[in-house]
Amino acid sequence: MLDSVPDPTLAAESCCQLINAYLNDPEHVDWDDVQKALDTALKAFDLPPTYIEEAIQRG
Repeated sequence: MLDSVPDPTLAAESCCQLINAYLNDPEHVDWDDVQKALDTALKAFDLPPTYIEEAIQRG
Protein backbone atom coordinates (compact mmCIF):
# COMPACT_ATOMS: atom_id res chain seq x y z
CA MET A 1 0.00 0.00 0.00
CA LEU A 2 1.02 3.63 -0.15
CA ASP A 3 3.32 4.92 2.54
CA SER A 4 1.98 8.47 2.58
CA VAL A 5 -0.99 9.70 4.57
CA PRO A 6 -3.52 11.37 2.27
CA ASP A 7 -4.86 14.87 2.64
CA PRO A 8 -8.25 14.03 4.18
CA THR A 9 -10.07 16.88 2.47
CA LEU A 10 -8.83 15.94 -0.99
CA ALA A 11 -9.42 12.24 -0.33
CA ALA A 12 -13.02 12.94 0.66
CA GLU A 13 -13.48 15.19 -2.38
CA SER A 14 -12.18 12.42 -4.64
CA CYS A 15 -14.63 9.92 -3.15
CA CYS A 16 -17.51 12.36 -3.59
CA GLN A 17 -16.54 13.02 -7.21
CA LEU A 18 -16.48 9.31 -7.99
CA ILE A 19 -19.77 8.63 -6.22
CA ASN A 20 -21.42 11.52 -8.05
CA ALA A 21 -20.11 10.26 -11.38
CA TYR A 22 -21.95 6.99 -10.81
CA LEU A 23 -25.06 8.56 -9.30
CA ASN A 24 -25.54 10.86 -12.28
CA ASP A 25 -25.93 7.93 -14.68
CA PRO A 26 -24.80 4.49 -13.43
CA GLU A 27 -25.29 2.94 -16.87
CA HIS A 28 -23.14 5.49 -18.72
CA VAL A 29 -20.47 6.88 -16.41
CA ASP A 30 -18.56 9.70 -18.05
CA TRP A 31 -14.84 8.86 -18.15
CA ASP A 32 -13.99 12.56 -17.68
CA ASP A 33 -15.75 12.49 -14.30
CA VAL A 34 -13.81 9.39 -13.25
CA GLN A 35 -10.56 10.98 -14.44
CA LYS A 36 -11.27 14.09 -12.33
CA ALA A 37 -11.78 11.87 -9.28
CA LEU A 38 -8.51 10.05 -10.02
CA ASP A 39 -6.64 13.33 -10.44
CA THR A 40 -7.96 14.53 -7.09
CA ALA A 41 -6.99 11.22 -5.45
CA LEU A 42 -3.45 11.50 -6.82
CA LYS A 43 -3.22 15.01 -5.36
CA ALA A 44 -4.57 13.74 -2.05
CA PHE A 45 -1.68 11.26 -1.83
CA ASP A 46 0.83 13.76 -3.27
CA LEU A 47 1.49 11.47 -6.23
CA PRO A 48 2.51 12.61 -9.73
CA PRO A 49 -0.08 12.59 -12.51
CA THR A 50 1.94 9.83 -14.18
CA TYR A 51 1.73 7.50 -11.17
CA ILE A 52 -0.73 5.04 -12.74
CA GLU A 53 1.28 4.67 -15.94
CA GLU A 54 4.49 4.21 -13.96
CA ALA A 55 2.85 1.58 -11.74
CA ILE A 56 1.68 -0.34 -14.80
CA GLN A 57 5.18 -0.29 -16.25
CA ARG A 58 6.63 -1.58 -12.97
CA GLY A 59 4.18 -4.47 -13.13
